[in-house]
Amino acid sequence: MARPTRGHHQGRDLEASFRAKSRQVRRRSDKVRTRLKAGKALPENALQGVVVTSAGPYWVVTPAGGAEAVICTVSGTVDSPETDTIVTVGDVVWIVPQEEMTEFGDPVGVIVKREERRTLLSRRAAGRARREQVVVANVDQLAIVVAAREPVYNKRLIDRYLIAADKGDLEPIIVVNKIDLVPATERAELIEDLAAYWDDLDLPVVFVSASTGEGLDALRKILHGCSTLLSGPSGVGKSSVINTLTDARLRVGAISSMYQKGRHTTTAAMVIALPDGGQLVDTPGLREFAVWELDAQELPYYFSEFTPYAEHCRYQPCSHHHEPGCAVIQAVEEGKIDPERYLSYLLLLDEVQQDHDLRR
Repeated sequence: MARPTRGHHQGRDLEASFRAKSRQVRRRSDKVRTRLKAGKALPENALQGVVVTSAGPYWVVTPAGGAEAVICTVSGTVDSPETDTIVTVGDVVWIVPQEEMTEFGDPVGVIVKREERRTLLSRRAAGRARREQVVVANVDQLAIVVAAREPVYNKRLIDRYLIAADKGDLEPIIVVNKIDLVPATERAELIEDLAAYWDDLDLPVVFVSASTGEGLDALRKILHGCSTLLSGPSGVGKSSVINTLTDARLRVGAISSMYQKGRHTTTAAMVIALPDGGQLVDTPGLREFAVWELDAQELPYYFSEFTPYAEHCRYQPCSHHHEPGCAVIQAVEEGKIDPERYLSYLLLLDEVQQDHDLRR
């Protein structure tokens, strides 16, 4: 059961938007750092490849051309555009093969260079330190996987993912698994509850069941020929969905598990080939998702349904929180803006302001 898409929301094409400007500034700063960095000449035997997963302290890299996976460490000096999260899954890297083999007979290499990322999904790293954690790089789409039941989806989390996707230039998709747990008499209510995502944001929303196969053909069409990151909370059946689409996860996981050194759970993302073209990137379930680098002035621009009303607010700029004559608040009260999306905005605004106060 899938909803049709209506194309890109007009707000995404506005070059003057805050979101577009912030991305341009970030890209320019990255390029400046790259130019200022002297870089090193690559050895003649260097190979280009893609990081497909981590394996304990190592990175598993598949060289271009489909050669055998190489178990890599990171060089003490890496030619990299950024300093945070130097290497992550999905990165295009250059490796230098080594003569020795691992204890399991796999070839060994050293990562010496990482190319600039075209897209990324990042979040604020867990812990007290304020730093960015890049979860995955260089994918086309972000499939936000949630469950219709057991556990029921969390709109606040969906909205956080949508902001992170926008920041990282990823096209978002919402995949609602376990639709088989929803009785036919309640499905119309479920669809209506999520209607704001396709009515206001023009996002693809696909209802699937990994158990019965319902909706999987529609999902395959969206995934075909693209690289798609699947992410969401634990318990939503993400792995079950992936296993119905491809069995390559077992092969990639087998390589990683050999080097986990006693670890029993997957703690890194994993690139998985789709049989009919394209790739999936599986990630472990995330208990929380804190958006990286978000401020109060920027936040409204990630709620694009506010845009038609915000220019009519009495005060400019307007926080859309308490100001008299706020056209956004009026639109919420009149049912023109989804009240739950507005609640997500208020909660994030409060979180951003509290974080700002702590840093003062």
